[in-house]
Amino acid sequence: MGEPVTAEGNTGLTWENWLVLRLPRSLFFGAFLVAVCISAAYLGFQWFFDLRVDRATFGIVLFITWVLIAPRYLLARPDRQRNGLEVPLSDRHETEVRALQLPPDKIRRSRFAGAAGLLAYVGLWELLMVALGSNPVTHWIRLHDGSAPMALMLLLGWLGGRFLYFAFAGFYATPGPQKSDIDLLNLENIYAFGRSGLRGTLGWFIILAIGGLLILPEVGSGLWVLLPLFAISLGIGLFGLLLPAREVRSLIREVKREELARLEPLLRQARDEVLTGDASTQGRLTDLLAYKTQVGSTPEWPFDSSTLLRFGLYLLIPIASMIGGALVERVVDMVLD
Repeated sequence: MGEPVTAEGNTGLTWENWLVLRLPRSLFFGAFLVAVCISAAYLGFQWFFDLRVDRATFGIVLFITWVLIAPRYLLARPDRQRNGLEVPLSDRHETEVRALQLPPDKIRRSRFAGAAGLLAYVGLWELLMVALGSNPVTHWIRLHDGSAPMALMLLLGWLGGRFLYFAFAGFYATPGPQKSDIDLLNLENIYAFGRSGLRGTLGWFIILAIGGLLILPEVGSGLWVLLPLFAISLGIGLFGLLLPAREVRSLIREVKREELARLEPLLRQARDEVLTGDASTQGRLTDLLAYKTQVGSTPEWPFDSSTLLRFGLYLLIPIASMIGGALVERVVDMVLD
């Protein structure tokens, strides 16, 4: 069965976006409903087959919920205001619908990305089973406590692959600046576009912090577990920060190339005038050289110090939650003992 398409047939919605658009307007309440429904299905499955309930599975549920809600979350702030005025709720919904409608060929390609995400999880799981000395096949053909979590991880791999494909293709990006908006001597108005990635990064690290508290006690907290998870989490956070700024960086680089190319004939002319003994042009050559140096040293990524500081603070959220969770658990053990 294909994805829902518009009456004109030139755009459509993925099934996950079709579902998330029918959730309540409040993103928090919509995410809560998704998490409750998936958790209820998991608990019902485990209790029906008399299987053990693992709290790590609820961490997986949170990640699935984040991937489902993320498109609306990323589009929420740009759609709340238009030309400085508050947009009515009905208009905001229509704007979200239009933003999430995608060309059918892109939706078809996203299925390959979803399959790649699913296969990536299967491959990692098989490698883990082989490393632990377990039979990798029996986990798929035999019903056990982890059957439902494995199915949820397959769903997460599919949804995550499709989401990353659309994100990398720029479908969730906010409109960037024009070339005329870039002033190499003052990039203050461009830094706002660099800060746009912080919204998705903050949501990711919050979900990671909550999910980590649920998952890590089940998989262990050894160094060999924490370091790869930290590296992957940091990589996803950096990806979320850098992705919206890619086009702005390309635009800044293009403006720099054009400005430096425009300076070359002026520098040659000023140099020739100085070499012919015209001392009055010495100051002009010095100014041109200083300007060329300043243009060449202009940062290409639209990030100021406050953006990098906020990203560093966001990175501390999952770390602080893990440390806090360990401290609370130790205190509780001391009290109970």
